[in-house]
Amino acid sequence: GGLLVQVLGDETPLACDAIVLAVGATSAARLCESSPLLASLPATQRFGELRGVTCVAVRVYLQPAPRTSGLLGGSHASTLLPPAVAAAMRASPVTVCGPEIGGMAELSEAGFCVYDLQRMHDEHAAGDLAVLEVDFYRAERIADVDDDHAVARLALEAAAAALGVPAATLDPSLIVDVAVVRARRAVSHFALGSAALSPG
Repeated sequence: GGLLVQVLGDETPLACDAIVLAVGATSAARLCESSPLLASLPATQRFGELRGVTCVAVRVYLQPAPRTSGLLGGSHASTLLPPAVAAAMRASPVTVCGPEIGGMAELSEAGFCVYDLQRMHDEHAAGDLAVLEVDFYRAERIADVDDDHAVARLALEAAAAALGVPAATLDPSLIVDVAVVRARRAVSHFALGSAALSPG
């Protein structure tokens, strides 16, 4: 290789064999659009064909239930989520779900993951609230909902349906706080043949 890279704010150049830009598909396409040098490389010729899907990340802080312990698969073995949710997620703090869950129109194409963040992150494990996150993919319809609390209610309904617990187990009245991030066309879209568009 023999590349020298100068990092802003550092006087010492770094010697390297390659430079790796770890960005999503749509960001890679935009970088190529704005950089004649990148656009001229043979490996980037088809980057304009890369696509992204919309993701909506919904973090819901809930009133705590009595602590359930002895759970598996996470950095922490207990949660303040309702006992029925803890039991449904006993083997793992992550549940991966496809589309068409619970007959909900918003989920006709959207898949999602449900996370028990108390079992995954130290700062939530030590907290006094239950923390559930639901990340939706191919979620354009959900991203169009402006009201964060409406999105949080949808996330709780989807999580309850996916986990096979009664909807009342994750009733919206349990919500203490909500954080919603809408990332439009920001997550790389992987489909049959998409690997051929990436550099070798």
